[in-house]
Amino acid sequence: MRALGRLMLLLCFAAAMAACDHRELCYDHSHWVDLTVDFDWSEAPDARPSTMVVILFPADGSEGIRYELTRTDGPSKIRVPSGYFHAVAFNGNTESLIESGSAYDKFVITTREQDILEPMNRSGAVVPNSPPRADGTEDQYVKSAPDPLWADKSENFYIIPAQPGQSITFVPRKKTVLYRVVIHNVQNFEEGMGISATLTSMAESYSPMLDAHYGADVTVPIGLGIADGNTLTGSAEMFGHCPDSRSDRRHILTVYTSSRYYYNFDVTDQIHSGTNPTELTIEIDKLVLPKPDGGGMNPSVGDWSDVIEDLIEMQ
Repeated sequence: MRALGRLMLLLCFAAAMAACDHRELCYDHSHWVDLTVDFDWSEAPDARPSTMVVILFPADGSEGIRYELTRTDGPSKIRVPSGYFHAVAFNGNTESLIESGSAYDKFVITTREQDILEPMNRSGAVVPNSPPRADGTEDQYVKSAPDPLWADKSENFYIIPAQPGQSITFVPRKKTVLYRVVIHNVQNFEEGMGISATLTSMAESYSPMLDAHYGADVTVPIGLGIADGNTLTGSAEMFGHCPDSRSDRRHILTVYTSSRYYYNFDVTDQIHSGTNPTELTIEIDKLVLPKPDGGGMNPSVGDWSDVIEDLIEMQ
């Protein structure tokens, strides 16, 4: 009986040792150490994130270890395993930013899908009379605008076993672009009219590994409001545009109204000629809106039959 007990003990020990050969499932906690994490905000002095996320991705490609730090203006200590890692840091506790991918080369920050007219408070209310899309963009996902993103990375960072006093400092920089829309000389806008816009062929996500916008082309809704008697304005953060080297993309700003009119503006040249890496203003010279009928949008009646294409933009 004692021999059988010893055999069972040996089998259990062998199974435990085999399980710990998979680093993504079992770390040797005797090799864990304290790591001091700090943030240098010299490249983003106006940033005020409530938390910062730090992810250590093992260099062997296995799943990362995620930490969320509530102190963003001074050093914090985290308990980490030893070894080689790619470290990523970015602001957390946001309403829109979504993390996707468990390994470093697949990890991106993106946003959720959104209804085209959600900024007009018409989310989910327009089926089956969905608003028309700009030619060639009908198959693009509609994704919500991200919150401002500040991020940094450190590749092939080595954490020494049993070595106290180790630290890492991130220098976050802004990775999203603020797109402002200004539409001058607006005619017939009246209180109660619903109005919003979309911008096509924008980047779907941000890749820390590439330190660049990434992914498929998406369409992003933008809320609009009246700034004075004849000017519409709106703004949205985005990950950028043209996530690869293709040069044939057209960026169309489409303005939708609650009376089922829409207006297309080709703003490709304005977007491609922008020189500020964190801000860009799109200006439209004129917009003639239909006079409201007093009833607003009724999603079950009518269609988007009165199409107006207005290609006037500021030079």
